Amino acid sequence: MAPINTANVVFLGLGLISGSLALALKRGGWVGQITAWGPRAPSLERGLALGVIDGYELELSEAIKGSDVLIIGAPPISTGELLARLPALLKATDATPIVTDMASMKGWVIDQMTDSYPRFVPGHPIAGSENSGVTAARADLFDGREAILTPDDTTDPEALKWVAAMWESVGSRVTIMSASDHDAALAASSHSPHMLAYALTKALDADALSPMRHGGGALRDMTRIAASDPVMWRDVALTNKESLIDAMTAVEAQLSLLKALIAEGDGEQLERYFTTCRSVRRAHDAVLNPLDSSVITQLSETNEPDKGQDTP
Repeated sequence: MAPINTANVVFLGLGLISGSLALALKRGGWVGQITAWGPRAPSLERGLALGVIDGYELELSEAIKGSDVLIIGAPPISTGELLARLPALLKATDATPIVTDMASMKGWVIDQMTDSYPRFVPGHPIAGSENSGVTAARADLFDGREAILTPDDTTDPEALKWVAAMWESVGSRVTIMSASDHDAALAASSHSPHMLAYALTKALDADALSPMRHGGGALRDMTRIAASDPVMWRDVALTNKESLIDAMTAVEAQLSLLKALIAEGDGEQLERYFTTCRSVRRAHDAVLNPLDSSVITQLSETNEPDKGQDTP
């Protein structure tokens, strides 16, 4: 396998995440070719003009020739469709590149590659933005963020080692876990928060008082991710359905409990509930804000109740 910064990398699909990874590799001094494939030229042309990639190809069979690594940067269902096609295409060209993906669920995606290919390393960087497209790509998107890899017993150890080293080279910390654990954990930590943001936004939109016009920081933070790519989140909901429903059911139970405490006027229990939640959130600041230098200061502050109010 080529050294970590000399490999010829081909991105299958070019958007926010794949474009950001390309920029992050270049920032680290990548000297191998970084090219991309896509079914349509406009986003590829933008990526080339912005210096994100060095070239592009519109024919998939041509794109994979001479590649050392194929990185799939597409919505989940499109990722699965590509994985279903790749083994036959690679066999036809006698190519054996490392293949990895960046989809936010793993079980369904992995199952689409029905032909065995040991050099496939399923992956998911825990980074993103409500913005989409290659024009939103940022070289620092993965700094301090987690990248989860979900190999199984058939995964080539050298391919796994290479993909892990690639993510570490762009500033990520790598976690290895099973695909099923990944999907359950991400349903709770990422997928259900997006569904909550969509539901909240829809409820506000249906309110005759148009409360969105009077929102402050809380509403901004809670609805930011409702501006995310609808195609990607449609795919997430469809392909991680069971884990997502379980996660949403757990949140529904907590909402029901809160409604009951509010209805009963139980101030003592409400304060205890809110205090517990504040402690849980603050205990994870270093994970959720890995590059924020103020986190250490925040964690050392007094535990006295906050006096400030939410402002626009």
